Amino acid sequence: MQAKVLDFERGGGTNAADEARRWIARIDAGDLSSTERQQLKDWLAEDSGHARLLDEHALIWAAASQARFAPASTATAASRQRRVSPRWAWGGAALAAGVAALALFLARPDGDAAAYMAAHHTGVGEQHSALLPDGSRTTLNAASSLAVAYGEAHRRVTLERGVGLFEVAKDKTRPFEVLVGSTVVRAVGTRFLVQRHANGAVEVTVYEGVVELEKPGTPPVRLGVGQVALDQAEQTRLSLASSAELERKLAWQQGRIVFDDTSLAAALEEVNRYSTEPIELAADPGLQQMRISGAFATTDVAVFLRSLEQGFGLKVRQQDGRWVVSRNH
Repeated sequence: MQAKVLDFERGGGTNAADEARRWIARIDAGDLSSTERQQLKDWLAEDSGHARLLDEHALIWAAASQARFAPASTATAASRQRRVSPRWAWGGAALAAGVAALALFLARPDGDAAAYMAAHHTGVGEQHSALLPDGSRTTLNAASSLAVAYGEAHRRVTLERGVGLFEVAKDKTRPFEVLVGSTVVRAVGTRFLVQRHANGAVEVTVYEGVVELEKPGTPPVRLGVGQVALDQAEQTRLSLASSAELERKLAWQQGRIVFDDTSLAAALEEVNRYSTEPIELAADPGLQQMRISGAFATTDVAVFLRSLEQGFGLKVRQQDGRWVVSRNH
């Protein structure tokens, strides 16, 4: 079979999104040549947003490859089937994580040849624990995805979405790095939690040892046991968590969600990891910052929804395959 050949000449009005789509198609076609790998590395280095675009279009490409069409005729069904690439049949979240790992690996100036690469992901309501080649362990909460790229001089994972708990085996010669967008969380041997929020913020909580938080243009920040860093676009906010808060952040491992004066927007983001039907807030800015408290089982989202109505005076209605939360006027 003849390999796909794509024209990667830029210019003529080509924008970054078009370039990302072409790179995804090229990666799908087969292994990149050394020249192409350098071209991709150069393109990623041009703008910090290029890696994000690559991730987004990887997910779109994967979703298209899994689409199901009602066949109008045998001929059209066969032609449609031929368009579906088998290389990415293993799932959109895993594809996005895998491409992110490749993108970020190529973008690093000190990148060495990857000796081990893998992707892990969880669906709604699922959790997954994986033992990595160096003895480190990662545990993913629901609706999360992670790509792993180990080399001789590095241990890197990319948290593409969701929440991951990392228990890092000590290796002073190869620091362990978690890449979340443009943020890098670095450790030698420790235990810490990383969450990639829906709004792009990165939250890091340290349970053992010391970790270092690094982002472009700012000095690294060191965090010790019990410290929490919330890294947003404009600032990084540090705080010290109580023992109760540290336990609350890991309640999902026991099948529970615990809220303590939590904003309603943040609570819905968490509960949506376990709901097969998305829960959304009505267009009411005041609802975003409404505070709630309570403990719920991750397997019983209905109890949470009823508590919003009975305990907090809100209205919950089902609409077009989703739940909408609004004020009870």
